[in-house]
Amino acid sequence: YIDIQFNNILNIAGIDVFIFLLFMSTKYMNQYLYNKNDKREKMIRRTVLTVAIVIYMAFSIIWTLNVECIVEGDQIPVLETATALYHDNVEEVLQHDTYAGVSIGRYLETNQQQIPLACMYSVFLKIMHTDQAEMLRIINIISNVLIVLALYKITTQLAKDYPVNKAFMFTLILTFVSIPMLSTFIYGDIPSLALCLWAVYLIMKYRENRKIRYIISAAILNMIACMMRMNSLIFVIATVMYLLFTLLEKNNLWKEKVLSIMMIIVYLVICLVPSSLVKSHFLEKYHLDKDKAFSSSNYLLMAMVGSRRSNGWYNESIGEYTLKNPEAANEEHKAQLKERINYFLQHPGQAIGFYVVKLASTWTENTYSAVRNNMKEYEDPLQKIADPVSFYQKALLIVMCLCSLVVLIQNRKNLSLEVLFLVTIFIGGFAFHILWETKSRYIIPYIVVLMPVASIAIQKSTRKQIN
Repeated sequence: YIDIQFNNILNIAGIDVFIFLLFMSTKYMNQYLYNKNDKREKMIRRTVLTVAIVIYMAFSIIWTLNVECIVEGDQIPVLETATALYHDNVEEVLQHDTYAGVSIGRYLETNQQQIPLACMYSVFLKIMHTDQAEMLRIINIISNVLIVLALYKITTQLAKDYPVNKAFMFTLILTFVSIPMLSTFIYGDIPSLALCLWAVYLIMKYRENRKIRYIISAAILNMIACMMRMNSLIFVIATVMYLLFTLLEKNNLWKEKVLSIMMIIVYLVICLVPSSLVKSHFLEKYHLDKDKAFSSSNYLLMAMVGSRRSNGWYNESIGEYTLKNPEAANEEHKAQLKERINYFLQHPGQAIGFYVVKLASTWTENTYSAVRNNMKEYEDPLQKIADPVSFYQKALLIVMCLCSLVVLIQNRKNLSLEVLFLVTIFIGGFAFHILWETKSRYIIPYIVVLMPVASIAIQKSTRKQIN
């Protein structure tokens, strides 16, 4: 169960001191690296950045090779299906049992969002010419580096409107160790985040020069991201809002606005249709019942009841019952959801208390499941690193949110669309996991997307005058 009590004064004081040191050290580091722009300074910057990324990648590789992470839960049916697609023996594998005592076929009928992920992983296995699902961790390691580079490119875009502290941004992401620690976790989280961040950068480039190749490339990346992780739809929705706001710019001619609307439609079609086609084709080919899919009411109910971890977290009892009895569960959970909503409406004080604990437990578990997902058992030696990782990343989250708040307040009358784009993604993810079932791992994308915004607040956040 998540403990959210802040009763250690020394711990709080230590975090405050650490935040100050982190803020000031990156400020002076940025002044040293970006004070001049001659060839020597550029060479120093490139060398420092290259060494930092190499160390970051080395840590990801060493961690992945030396930590024996158990493949469990949703990973099992997804990876078995991906391997079956590689060997073309899917019908046989669909009969295998997975957790909760149900077959993989039944699991995929109820969790249809996992079908595109399994198909994507099968493509990666074919590219690597291997049936060893553990090799998919290579995709995670590569994605870690792509995340760093995407954030750098996004920050560079913001630098066209604001002075930025790139050293601070690099410090935030390169020391956010939960991401490389989760390289062992073979799921769609890390690759989809990398794809979404690069799509964000490409959409910003599209607004800058209106070249269609950028929005098409972004759509393809978001398409793959949505196939690997349905929560990537939050990035897609924020992107559409960003593109719609660009239509309001005064320098747009009506022909450009019509073209922009057409490109938004094309973008949505590319993002959303392939995933639906893959699911439909798979269900039809292997004679699976599409009507047994989890109802949204199951996840909404999880979001409104307690679990063994905390309020609103994924509830195993609801999930396993739905796996075994999908038709009955969908109807029963709809009725239970209505009862829960009525109860909260009649007891607003308890509802507020419930969601306060839910939010606090989600945002104060600052290892973001990176330790737990790598542990074999509760007494695993890895448990010893949970406290220092949580301490540092708690400080990182606080300073990042404070800096982001400062930049929004100081520039509230003159915020660029790019900053609003990133903040919209954060707000969308924050709001979504209030309404939906949650885990601390789920909020990683929305923490990462604030890093470029936080880098603006280090210097005086007065927007540059653009000619």
